[in-house]
Amino acid sequence: MAVLVAAVAFLLSGADATRAQAEFSAQDARAIEFGKEIFKVKANCQFCHKWDASGDTGYGGHALSLRKTALPPEQFAEVVRCGRLSTGMPFHDRLAYTDKRCFGVTREEVGKDLPPMGEFLSAREIDAVVRYLFAKAVGRGASTYEECVDFWGKETRQCEPMKK
Repeated sequence: MAVLVAAVAFLLSGADATRAQAEFSAQDARAIEFGKEIFKVKANCQFCHKWDASGDTGYGGHALSLRKTALPPEQFAEVVRCGRLSTGMPFHDRLAYTDKRCFGVTREEVGKDLPPMGEFLSAREIDAVVRYLFAKAVGRGASTYEECVDFWGKETRQCEPMKK
């Protein structure tokens, strides 16, 4: 009898783990989708980095390919928060350069090398953008038709040139 109870408990714990994993996956999927909307609309990252994060000349200027970045997520988030000095990459932290939270310097110390101010993002929004990019772009090769449809939606004509 004790063996049967132990077996049932083991199976139930496996079911709980599977359910927890499914809930975690659903939360992760929502965070990634939220990050895509921040990238696409609120912060408008796609303006310079393109819809697929491939960068190059982008639509609004010259931007690095986020698909090819070697930065780990923590450093990537720092760049989103603090921008990049002496470049067009904006900072998105409302308090960036008001203290030494960004690269250990203040606005006065940075002077003319201060990056432009972007749309301010919360810590949750920055985390979501980073999660989105690491899930959908970083470390991937050339973008695909399927990725284009995932970004723009099924009703778009934007992806037609990529259709095979």
